Amino acid sequence: MPLSPLFLLPSPEGHQYYTICYVLAFGVQLALLLRAGYQRGYPLQTWLVLLAASTLAFIIGTKLIALPTEAWSMLQHGTWPATTARSVLGGGLGFVAAMVVLRRWLGFSWHVADAFALPFCAGLVVQCVGCLLTGCCFGEPTNGSWGLTYAPGSVPYLFQQQQGLLPAGAVHSLAVYPTQLYTLLLCAGSGLVLWLTRHRQWPAGSWALLQAGLLVLGRFVIEFWRDPAGEPVGATVLTLGGVSMLELQWLLLPYSMLLLSTWGFLTYRTRFVSPVPEVVPANQPVRNLLVVVGLLISTIMLPVGALTFPELMVVKTVLLAVVVLASVSILHGALTTQRVGLPLAAASVVLLFTNQVPADSAGNGQHWSVAVGGGSGEFNREQQPYDSEGCGNGPPVRPFQHKYKSVSVDATSTWHPHSKLPEAESEVGVRLTVGRDEQQALDVSEPIKTKTLIGINPHFMVNRRSFGLGGGLILGQSGYYAVKGDTYKSKAITPHFTFWLGRRDYIYVQGDLNTPNQGLGNPPLAWVSALDSARVDATVCWRE
Repeated sequence: MPLSPLFLLPSPEGHQYYTICYVLAFGVQLALLLRAGYQRGYPLQTWLVLLAASTLAFIIGTKLIALPTEAWSMLQHGTWPATTARSVLGGGLGFVAAMVVLRRWLGFSWHVADAFALPFCAGLVVQCVGCLLTGCCFGEPTNGSWGLTYAPGSVPYLFQQQQGLLPAGAVHSLAVYPTQLYTLLLCAGSGLVLWLTRHRQWPAGSWALLQAGLLVLGRFVIEFWRDPAGEPVGATVLTLGGVSMLELQWLLLPYSMLLLSTWGFLTYRTRFVSPVPEVVPANQPVRNLLVVVGLLISTIMLPVGALTFPELMVVKTVLLAVVVLASVSILHGALTTQRVGLPLAAASVVLLFTNQVPADSAGNGQHWSVAVGGGSGEFNREQQPYDSEGCGNGPPVRPFQHKYKSVSVDATSTWHPHSKLPEAESEVGVRLTVGRDEQQALDVSEPIKTKTLIGINPHFMVNRRSFGLGGGLILGQSGYYAVKGDTYKSKAITPHFTFWLGRRDYIYVQGDLNTPNQGLGNPPLAWVSALDSARVDATVCWRE
């Protein structure tokens, strides 16, 4: 096979092509979905809830389906396997599962599935650009003039080296079929078909069936040119009746026929039965918040490493908008009092327990406090290199040193819930922490990478005569925790708890877990070692 570069792509080393396109794809898709929801008249809060749930289910589905069989046992022990393999096929299954569970509860008909069809194609087009530049999902070697070649360090180059297809010191990979471009054209073509038929009066779910059928059938065809080494699902060749195809293809072919035949049957029925028009659901803030709490709990229960920081930020951005909008609706509705503190404080409580501040809190000595603090420290941990990304397995972990600095602002509302118990206090608040983390590889000479960190911490505290109980969540890139030995991983959702017992006037004992201000030596951005951190707080109070 010729080694002359046909279309030589830039090296992915030191670049974040995949991650940039991955986040951008979700951004484009969510923007188009918001526009589609507006055109259909969907309530913004309810629509955002469904978007967040379907996005989270899609992300988890892409990863679960790509896990090898032996990795599932690790999930039972609360550990996510160290792999970056993904498949959009699992994402589609996750999306369907979210729709089945939440569609009826939120009041949507099956017409809502059609709203996702065209934006999903647009998001895949953007994602294909990232796969193309990174080298994942690559094709088999080809002698054709349309082949692509990749620079050293890329996924196709490394796989071809392992297979003995490249000579020593090759300046680029063998030419491969541009299967990522084929997929991009497939997604763009499917989107074009949907756009051209957008004015047809078809039954609910017809566009979603057509879109899924076209994508699945196209994926079946593209697999004939895709290298099995770049396929994380069903890459084993299976021969049935003298026909040899990948296991994945044997599943895709009947599945695509089922989708397209169902679409054909439903659209054919429109000749005899008029389609049922869509009924726009009503906005239900309480149900919305219940779903949000369920999503937050599900993310906390996921094994460590299941979601990357960009993925969490995509989901959390949507959830935060839902919490704020739904909290404002409840605060101004008949379900709760309007005599509550700042909507942001109410939103933080909703985020935890969907409760509101008691109705009589404003007249019982309520006051606000603002605390400003700072922290700094350093620690070592093992992690993958910065540029480990793509659809395949990443490089091995290496030791890194971290030095961090942080500042925080905490706004807290305190009140006395019982007039006959003056020592009883309750408080809710929100703490915002920002910082900078400098990461330096210890085993080789590499430039220091600086990363901006941010944490949002809704919290509460209930103090009574002889005990107190409090807690909250720290959301964002807020710290690290030990997994095994000296290996640390980032944590984007961290619960914290505080408990004290005794008499605060005389003597009491107190225990804290991850509590930013009250846990000694536990700053919000990295509670690795109590000896490596320092904290100073100043408080300003006023009374209403």
